[in-house]
Amino acid sequence: MVQKGYGATSISDIAQAVGMTKAGLYHHITGKQDLLFQILIHAMDGVERDVIERVKQIEDPEKRLREIIRLHLRRLFENGLEFALLFPERRHLEPAQQDAVVQRGKNYLGLICVALSELADQGKLRDLDINIAAVHILQIITGVARWCMQDTGISEDHLVEQAINFGLSAVLER
Repeated sequence: MVQKGYGATSISDIAQAVGMTKAGLYHHITGKQDLLFQILIHAMDGVERDVIERVKQIEDPEKRLREIIRLHLRRLFENGLEFALLFPERRHLEPAQQDAVVQRGKNYLGLICVALSELADQGKLRDLDINIAAVHILQIITGVARWCMQDTGISEDHLVEQAINFGLSAVLER
């Protein structure tokens, strides 16, 4: 699905990629839409566990925002950049499935908005629409995922630090 897109990927393609027959694959999923939903829910579970839960303890909003970006990118590098690339494919899900995925995404976006709002209260945030700024922070993360699908020759550590620096320089007062 990452390589061809949801529409151009067949169940046969998926079965071949995982070394199963179509019948064997259907033992685990009801169809391609179900597989996409399971992948996205699995990814969101991981973000909640590896990012959201870990940053809730951080009082300082700037440190929290840095850790959100750092942990999310680390999670993508360790568990597969593909999850970030499949998120836009949610449009192929049934409405109830879309709602479940979108709601979890909104909850995550809300965490970023809270950090930005706290930075604004401290006078550290540029004059920005917090909701739009939060979406841009997520776009930085997914942009790194798209970009890193090719061999860039740049270390993951350097990419993470540069993404954090870029994201924070875009929202923080100088």
